[in-house]
Amino acid sequence: MNAPVEVTCPAGTVVGVREGSTAYFHSIPYSRIPAPFDDAVPADKGMLIDATRQRPDTIALSIVAPAGATDADDLPVLVHIHGGRFEEGDHTDAASPGEGLAEHGVILVRIGYRMKLPGLARFHDDEPHRFRAVDDVALGLEWVQKNIEAFGGDPTNVTLSGQSAGASIVLWLMRKDHYRGAFRRAIALSPAFPRLSYAQRKSVIRAGAGIPLTRDALNRAKPKVLERAYRTVRTRYFTDMALGPGPLEPEEMAEVDLVITSVDEEMFDSAVKQDKMRLARLLMVVPGFIMGLKPAMYTEVFKRLKARNPEHVTGEFLSANLIRRWVDDVAQRAPGTVWQAELVSDGLSRARHCADLAPIFGAAPYEAGTGLNACLIRYVTTGDPGWSPYGAEKNVLRVDLSGNNAQIVTDPLRYLRGVFSKKY
Repeated sequence: MNAPVEVTCPAGTVVGVREGSTAYFHSIPYSRIPAPFDDAVPADKGMLIDATRQRPDTIALSIVAPAGATDADDLPVLVHIHGGRFEEGDHTDAASPGEGLAEHGVILVRIGYRMKLPGLARFHDDEPHRFRAVDDVALGLEWVQKNIEAFGGDPTNVTLSGQSAGASIVLWLMRKDHYRGAFRRAIALSPAFPRLSYAQRKSVIRAGAGIPLTRDALNRAKPKVLERAYRTVRTRYFTDMALGPGPLEPEEMAEVDLVITSVDEEMFDSAVKQDKMRLARLLMVVPGFIMGLKPAMYTEVFKRLKARNPEHVTGEFLSANLIRRWVDDVAQRAPGTVWQAELVSDGLSRARHCADLAPIFGAAPYEAGTGLNACLIRYVTTGDPGWSPYGAEKNVLRVDLSGNNAQIVTDPLRYLRGVFSKKY
């Protein structure tokens, strides 16, 4: 039976629901957005906040905590940012449940953010390297710093995690010009970035919108105009993220501890037909050029990828371009301590994009407190994930999704280096 639960914090009085040993606080507004393309400002304080039901269509955050936790408990906090190619997903994200974490004394906060053009378009008066999607999350982190103690959390022991597009936000918030100490350590699961900057794609967006790409014009634009503009750029740049923060230069990141991962079969589901038809070599010519593959490397890359997995060469290529190149780049060049992991299939699940979320968050068919979820709990609690840092030896943990079979391997992504041209 559900019962109301009430927490008083600087933001106001937050009324959530208790289900068994877990307390849920749904869709808490952390910001106020005057217009779709305006900068967000902090939400009003001292409000009575109804957090008893989910409102996925709002920009908000949700909290899952052990029922009865108080400001004296100082529990570790995991703030998670959903993925979805910057075009789908929200703060209710069922793929990252918090029950298992709460059971083991960890508070989960999920932060939503603006997507598509409202979150990623840039204007002439924007500060360098700023994106509203990223700034939304930064504002959510400020809310956590000011309020999470009342829910039982320790604001000095916050870990920021994200998956896919969410992981790119995590890495962007680690930049020196963004990092403000709102989290102590980070996790980036299968980070993905666009290969070209917004400025390089702006003309395509303008053609699709049919209006000036100014803040005022876009704020006045009808939703169908914005959607048409986004579909245009998405169709033109179908080979990678249509929009996103960039360019990422890992040397510009602060010295913050980071776990960064990829899965072994990232994009195999996106290339089933092509791999069945053995089209990989052909696809490496035109799409490969668009994706930044050096023409002189076509034959060599085909050989390397076929040696890795002869049945999924196209899937290997998409995985390398969309995810693994960024993982390798960050692991090599980030100034802080980095732990890298490569997750492989087990008897329950294939290691495809997003398949890592269930074992990491302790969701069915996996058990909380075991395997990868135990590694997560250890890391957010102590800062030690349980294996050797990447370091000069290029140590990488190769582990199956169950977490039962693991080994340290050396530099498994070296086959990617020198393959792609400069990203921006």
